[in-house]
Amino acid sequence: MKNAPNPDLVNMSKIPNVHTKRSKGGSGIRSKYLPYLLLLPVFTMIIVVVFIPLLTTIVYSFQSYRLTNREEQATFIGLDNYFTLFQDDRFISSLVTSLIYIAGSVVGMLILALITAQIANHAFKGRSIFRSTILLPWAVAPVVAAQAWKFMFETDYGIINHILTSLGVIERNIPWLVSSEYAMGSVILTNVWKTTPLLTLIIVSGLQTISKDLYESADMDGASPFKKYFYITLPLIKPFILMGLIFTTLQTINVIDIIYVMTGGGPGEATEIFTLYNYKVFFQYLDFGLGGAMAVIGVTVIGILIFIYGRNMNKQMNN
Repeated sequence: MKNAPNPDLVNMSKIPNVHTKRSKGGSGIRSKYLPYLLLLPVFTMIIVVVFIPLLTTIVYSFQSYRLTNREEQATFIGLDNYFTLFQDDRFISSLVTSLIYIAGSVVGMLILALITAQIANHAFKGRSIFRSTILLPWAVAPVVAAQAWKFMFETDYGIINHILTSLGVIERNIPWLVSSEYAMGSVILTNVWKTTPLLTLIIVSGLQTISKDLYESADMDGASPFKKYFYITLPLIKPFILMGLIFTTLQTINVIDIIYVMTGGGPGEATEIFTLYNYKVFFQYLDFGLGGAMAVIGVTVIGILIFIYGRNMNKQMNN
């Protein structure tokens, strides 16, 4: 005769496991809020490093705040700082100089990056060495790069004048950094050398996404290398180019190390870009009100540029 089941054990098996439900509920809550807890340090850093200084700068822009004058500290003056800036010839000149500097740098970087990226994408002996070499300028600190190019552009003892004179290109030394005629071109060349590797790296990553079947089909149709590049390569890497231009343009606008070390904004105001003038207003003239207004204008202009680049990039990716 089989043993009958113990009724007490049967009743206990029907009791719900409270501890299991509680543990599941606790783990569910933890899994729900854990991503936010992990992102909390990042959000805190962004608030402390970005938003608080930005809000403080906006507040300064509506005040007359000069550290050199105690009577003009934290005095609300409305939009007077903005009106003063747009009546300042030096401020307008810095905007024009910035546009020239950005346009020259972007055009130079784009041409050089397209050439070097195309070479780096092809398979040849020593390609890894070539790729490593073109990335070296990007690894050099901006101050070090600027100081090195400053020595090379030196009028009497610089290697650039020495080479050009030896080749018979010029008859006498050119004052590259102390002449308003050549200073802007010199700093643009230095910035192109320093920043092009970043754009090259992004374009190379875009070239590697293109299927070889497209080029094989074009070869079967008898397309020339010129047509293959302009009708296959360029349209497909255009989003990568726009993305790279966003980063390189921002770096060109915001990084003042090269101009500060090489020319200091001179001769006169020939290379004084907007961000360099803003730096001087803040930390040399100690005018936080005027400097805050300049910073707000700069952030607005950068935001507009990013919006234009991003909109064009979205169009290219959706097409």
